[in-house]
Amino acid sequence: MLGDTQTAWGQIRMILREYQSRTVSDLFDWWTKHQEVTDIPLLVLPTAAGKSIICAEIVRQMWDQWPDFHPRTVVLVPSKELAEQNAEKLQTLLPPGIKVGFVSASLGKKQHDADVIVATIGSIAKSAHKLGDIKAVIIDEAHLVDTKAQGMYRTFLAKLSSLCEFRTVGMTATPFRGNGVWLTDGDDPLFTGFASRVTMRELLDAGFIAPLVPPPYGVITRIDASNVGISNGDYKIGELSIEVEKYLDKVATESIKTAQERKKWIAFTPSVVNADSLCNRLNSLGVSTAVVCGETPKLIRENLIRDFRNGEIRCLVTVLALSVGFDVPDVDCIIWCRPTQSPVLYVQGMGRGTRIADGKIDCMVLDFTDTVARLGPVDTISGRTKRTTTNQDAPFCVCPECGERNHASALVCTVCGATIREEEVKPLDAKLSYAALLSAQSKQVVVWHDISKVEYHTHKKENKPDSLRVDYYSGILKTASEWVCFDHTGYAGQKAVAWWIRRSSPNISYPTSVESAINTLLFDPNCIKKPSRIATRQNGKYTEVRDYEFN
Repeated sequence: MLGDTQTAWGQIRMILREYQSRTVSDLFDWWTKHQEVTDIPLLVLPTAAGKSIICAEIVRQMWDQWPDFHPRTVVLVPSKELAEQNAEKLQTLLPPGIKVGFVSASLGKKQHDADVIVATIGSIAKSAHKLGDIKAVIIDEAHLVDTKAQGMYRTFLAKLSSLCEFRTVGMTATPFRGNGVWLTDGDDPLFTGFASRVTMRELLDAGFIAPLVPPPYGVITRIDASNVGISNGDYKIGELSIEVEKYLDKVATESIKTAQERKKWIAFTPSVVNADSLCNRLNSLGVSTAVVCGETPKLIRENLIRDFRNGEIRCLVTVLALSVGFDVPDVDCIIWCRPTQSPVLYVQGMGRGTRIADGKIDCMVLDFTDTVARLGPVDTISGRTKRTTTNQDAPFCVCPECGERNHASALVCTVCGATIREEEVKPLDAKLSYAALLSAQSKQVVVWHDISKVEYHTHKKENKPDSLRVDYYSGILKTASEWVCFDHTGYAGQKAVAWWIRRSSPNISYPTSVESAINTLLFDPNCIKKPSRIATRQNGKYTEVRDYEFN
């Protein structure tokens, strides 16, 4: 145990952020509504959201609510560093008498009988039979779990489920695989839905994570990977490494010129050969630099990261070793020399710069590739579907917008309202042509409208929670309506909160129900901003509100 556990326990509970408490509550609500142990949700939280604190709070509440149930828990992590981070928060947050132990070869510990077992997956994958009765499994970095019934995570869970019954939850910043396919999709996905989502935008607006910014005058050097082959959805590493090597002299020179005011740099390269080359170039130009990669011996790795924390090393160059679980909050520069088509690599890598620290305003990103231009802003990265949504025989279909599972025949997502597929229309005459005559007919067109008036009403639907109906008018004509679901749980409820926060002043709290929203608006009709323009898109016979513009 760390220090005065009882005192620390109370202090940690006091500093839980609203979204952290909300995430835990969402999970228990989801488990209550989905009673089957095969229903396994995801908690989506950006890097630096405090997943280890949320994990510890989940365990604390299980032991607090069901002590007689003895909810022994396994926390699965991919690395020793994440094992130590999670164990520290668990030991601090849990009350006395609950034993936290490790199963980790890197830490030299195999405490299979602990109440809460923090385990690296490589060390516990074949040890399910040694654990006894387990009631919960929490998977950190859940995007590492295969969407097929294979790999260490799936093997471990399958063996454990043959020995005892337990609930499972995954936590990740990237709810999709390296190829972009949702973790809820695939040939045999483990995860069946989303219990809670916290967006980067929410944390940025609240000041809980640091913004990523481009250099003020842009980046001149650009690594051209257009001639590099593709394998498994991303560039072939061997070919990519050869191509990147040609640019490293310019990368090093431009990095020093552009990031001279930045204190701590992390550079990402495709290969160890590239990492060593960039390290040598930076050192020769007077920037203290070291390489940390998967092959770096444990003790040397720990010493290098310690020196980096202390400022004795200015830049760490890595391949993938620092992309997950690396916690140095004051990193203020990312040097991206790793062309990739993987949204996971992109988001996880950029996440190394989003932690906040004293004196840190933002993190500069020097993208020497086309990654940002091609994949887009980090806070807009989403997944994609693999399972065909037109197959009526499939057990489910996956929403392309939010990744939620829906009935196989669904046209619209029951969670986010996005179109899954268009309703099939049978031609009236086989001789008629239904080909598009204009380019606008082949895609959905977004139209902007000037807004003169906004009205708010309570919308009631049988056997469904109430929602806030918002009507937008251009002159005397109603242009569009949208429904804001404060009374809903999960993703729909979170969207409602984000909708309100975007329109309100910092000192106005968001409503927790449609009734409180209506009462707030009746008391002060100007408590939230009204958009001066809205963008709409036609979706079948419905008009969707897609974007807003505020004066």
